[in-house]
Amino acid sequence: MTAAKNSVIVVGGGIMGISAAYWLAEKGRSVTVLDQFDVPNQWSASGDQLRVFRMTYGKDAFYTDMAAKTLPLWLEFNKLSEDKLLVQNGVLELATVTHGYEEQSLKVLKEMRLPVQVMDKEEIKRRYPMINSRAVKFGLFHRDGGMLWAQKSVGAISTLAQRKGVKVRTRVKIASIQKDKGRIKNLKDSSGKVWEAEDYLFAGGAWTGELLKSYGIPLKITRQPQMYLRPPNNRGRYRPEHFPVFAAVSEGFYGFPLHIHGFMKIGDFRKGPVGKPSSTEDARELSPAFEKKCRTFLKRFIPELANFTEMEGHTCCYDNTKDDDFILDRLPDVPNGFVAGGFSGHGFKFGPLIGKTMAELIVGGKPELNLHRFRLSRFKKK
Repeated sequence: MTAAKNSVIVVGGGIMGISAAYWLAEKGRSVTVLDQFDVPNQWSASGDQLRVFRMTYGKDAFYTDMAAKTLPLWLEFNKLSEDKLLVQNGVLELATVTHGYEEQSLKVLKEMRLPVQVMDKEEIKRRYPMINSRAVKFGLFHRDGGMLWAQKSVGAISTLAQRKGVKVRTRVKIASIQKDKGRIKNLKDSSGKVWEAEDYLFAGGAWTGELLKSYGIPLKITRQPQMYLRPPNNRGRYRPEHFPVFAAVSEGFYGFPLHIHGFMKIGDFRKGPVGKPSSTEDARELSPAFEKKCRTFLKRFIPELANFTEMEGHTCCYDNTKDDDFILDRLPDVPNGFVAGGFSGHGFKFGPLIGKTMAELIVGGKPELNLHRFRLSRFKKK
């Protein structure tokens, strides 16, 4: 297959790849998205039901500013898709120390004049009586945050992109990158088919390191356990209209209100064991050790949930960089090759902005987003 002139091939149809395809089409480029699985792909970082949309990053104002820039793009996609991809039911962060992450986040949000509310113990008890307010110093609530429907978002943006002429080809696994005269000439898939374009974006999530093996990009894949539980009682008050996304950074845990078949999701964002990206049913396993950790966390913070009996497991994979900053850059030896990866477990929320940024980079304009922190060259040995 030879792509049309001025075309782009995007390898990877997760939130980053499909968003980039949308914005490239918006800029008049002919785009083909290739994914080795489906779009959306249940095994990818974009493949779970929910992801957090938060404005808080402690004292790192750069990412808070990125979230502020991404918010209107999600709201635009809500409007275009005629669906709630982002549900702004707020994020409540439970501070267990006085002068920590939450206080740093509060300072940044105030400096940026973003909506934020500090809840004392009494306010937490009044609004969310199921939370054990004795376990926290205070709560930090930001109403702009909430929950992103991950799989639904990828599917919706894929539909919007295809309406603009983007071609999405699934079950296409890239086997090799062919170069000629200092450029990428084409890609060859596992069936021997050749895919040719003018520019190429590699956004393969946990498979990015394998795709770009010759570049030696230092990405570490970790397997992140997650659990879905059904509240044993009082389920109504855990619905999204009554209960926010919640997190206790000091404990490593975060969670969502009821969303699928009466289940709530609980996860641990601290880095899990190193492994390989999964595409088999082992991603559905739930270890007794993680179940025990979840019960311990809930017993302390939301005691009535700790005695759950119905549960399901899910494993998500993070593609981690050494510094947890992303990689958004041109490949060093080819002017027509680009990479978006290393999202380190906190990239999904920025999908529309990252897609727009990569589209700007590929068409030769200057991206609105400062990419200095995301350059590939920072990993060079000194």
